[in-house]
Amino acid sequence: MRVADMMKPGGRVFLKSEWGQISDEWPCVSFTKRSVGDQLRREFVAGRDVLVYVGTTDPETTRLPEHRSRLISAVTIEPNQVLETRKIVPLDVWTKSNAQWGDRWPYSMAVISAANIVGPPFPAAHDVIPAAYRSFSEIANRGGVVEALESEREAIMSLDIEPMSLDLREDVRAYLELRSSLSPERDSLVKKSVNRMAQLIVDRVERGGDIGVKINPIRYAPNLSDLYVLLIRKWTNQRGRCSLCGGHLATGNGSCMQTVSTAPTAPTTTRMSGSRTSPAIWRKTSTARTISSNGSRSSVASI
Repeated sequence: MRVADMMKPGGRVFLKSEWGQISDEWPCVSFTKRSVGDQLRREFVAGRDVLVYVGTTDPETTRLPEHRSRLISAVTIEPNQVLETRKIVPLDVWTKSNAQWGDRWPYSMAVISAANIVGPPFPAAHDVIPAAYRSFSEIANRGGVVEALESEREAIMSLDIEPMSLDLREDVRAYLELRSSLSPERDSLVKKSVNRMAQLIVDRVERGGDIGVKINPIRYAPNLSDLYVLLIRKWTNQRGRCSLCGGHLATGNGSCMQTVSTAPTAPTTTRMSGSRTSPAIWRKTSTARTISSNGSRSSVASI
């Protein structure tokens, strides 16, 4: 796998001076000046561009000699939100960093995907990107990011990498999962069906305690956005197939036989706050429905 595989055609290659490779100890791109984040928000496009770590020359900060002045990691980031570094970095690492350096890197952006460039020996920055590497010394670029252009961009894109998974804190994982569920690349009909199902669950919860022909039970559920993420995760895990019959779930075709259902199945429903309110599976529904006096459908039965 190469750096180019982390990008889209026409993607840009940004460079940032770092003390070491991307890792669980510091699983984010951090910076001292808010202006660096503003630049990335303007110019970096998630899923299209890549940011490459260049090891510093300082032996006090870049402890491993094989990382100094070398191209060592490649990441893609979420540029639309600047986060507090202390909420991303593990608490013990943040405490140790603060004791030694103070609150030197208060701002960060979450890393979506990460890879280490194959080494040692790691590619030398002054050989692969001489012009871009020299630009780090310009006052305007101190502590910031620079861009590799033309032949230097192509040279970085051809570098071999080893993808890695980061062990992120729970709130960061939740944020990235929400971002993924709302991605414009996800099938719009799937998102529409998920939104409908999540809203149905919320509606059931809100009707708890209402008196009609029957008394609706009191139910509990996460908020709408969390439900949306949960249902997207289930759709992805089931690969768009019915969990009972294995058939493909069609979205947006108007067929009741292929409408994804939120009706719970007793042995497999997920408990939330002690009440069964969320589907544990996606499944097709039958056409067995009762019609109320006002014409609305109810009592959906699953196959």
